[in-house]
Order: sequence, then C-alpha cells, then structure tokens
Amino acid sequence: MARGLFVTGTDTGVGKTVVASALVGAFRERGLDVVGMKPVETGCLRRGPELEPADGAMLREASGGEEPLSAICPLRFAHPLAPLVAAELEGRTIEQGSLMRAVRELAARHDALVVEGVGGLLVPVAPGFSVADMAREAGFPLLVVASAFLGTLNHTLLTVEHALGAGLSVAGVVLCLHRAPGGTLAEETNPAALRRLLPVPLLGVFPFLADLSARSLAQGAREALDLGAVEKHLRAV
Repeated sequence: MARGLFVTGTDTGVGKTVVASALVGAFRERGLDVVGMKPVETGCLRRGPELEPADGAMLREASGGEEPLSAICPLRFAHPLAPLVAAELEGRTIEQGSLMRAVRELAARHDALVVEGVGGLLVPVAPGFSVADMAREAGFPLLVVASAFLGTLNHTLLTVEHALGAGLSVAGVVLCLHRAPGGTLAEETNPAALRRLLPVPLLGVFPFLADLSARSLAQGAREALDLGAVEKHLRAV
C-alpha cells in the first residue's frame, strides 16, 4: 500500500503549499524518498502554450526536481476557482478515475507522497467528488493547515469535526503564519486554545518566512513542527 499524507486546509490561502513543501523538504533531509503532489491546481498563469502551476512548482522544487511537473501537477486550470467550476468555465471535464490514477502512479515510484488538496475539504472537484473524497480515495491521513490569525478557532474545529465525522483519519493540525504576524491577541492565544479544544494534536505553528526557498522551508519545518509525530503517520500503512 502507498504511504503518505494528504494536506488540506481550513480555507484557501492559509499556507497549505508552504507547509506541504516544508514537510517534503524536511523529510527528504532525513533520507526519506518523499515527493509532493498537487493533483489539480486552479488559478494558473499561462506561460507560452502551458499553464504554470505555482504551487506545483514549489512542491517540485521541494521534491528535488526529480519528477516532471506533469506528474506533480497533472491537472491545471486558469480560473482561480473551485476545480469543478473552473473546469466548467473552460469547457473541460475532470475525470476522478484519471485523477486518482495519477496519484497512485506517482506514489508507486516513491516511499511516500505528500498530496496537497485544493482549498478546504468540501471544495467540489468534479460532480459528486469533493476534496474530502479525494483524500478518502488516496487513503492517507489528513494534515490540516489552518490560519494562525483571528477566526481560526471556528474554521479549524469545523474542518476537523467534519473530517472525523466523515471517517477520515486526522494526523493533526498545523497553524501557519501565512502573512506577516501582527502581534495580535488572537495570534498569541490561538495555539493554546486549539490545544485545549482539538480532538487531534496541534503539531506546531509554522512561521512567516520571507524566503520561500526549499532550504528555508525545510528549516522552518525542522524548527517549528513535531516532525517525529508527522513522520509516524507518513510511515504508517
């Protein structure tokens, strides 16, 4: 069976790609053959004949560049919308069987895979197929990335509650300072509050980084996250 993690978020723009790339880089520093993948990305910019997936490119860099971008991010759309809506606007169809086959094929070439979803768990990918369904079919435990700022208690608890209620395994939650910290009371108190309220572990608070190079991201993961706890889930079959 394939091994891996499925990184989801409480919303879009909360730092999923940053945390997923950081984990991939940190695990590779530990000698693990891990690669990152974003099966579908929207909001891609056109560079010549191709749509360029910014998140996919960051994951590929963290993965050592050994896999082609077509394997890291096989489905790309220009509109910055939920995949189902973006596909409809572009006159395309997302076939979930093909999408999940791409995940399985990449996983088969490596010891473990870190898969990044799109937005949150209930984002529609295809008719009757959400990000939560993608995670279920991948068979990997969830790692939930949440904003470190005001409003995160509700969003994080709702996401974890839905995941557990849907029968998904949740490895834990990572708070992410996805923009420069403001020193607010919410930022100061959210980690302790979530440690009390969550039914799963809070695995750390990922710092705001101006430098998003693969080396800097891996260092951030080493210093801020409980990599040992995450690795146990990554290695689980």
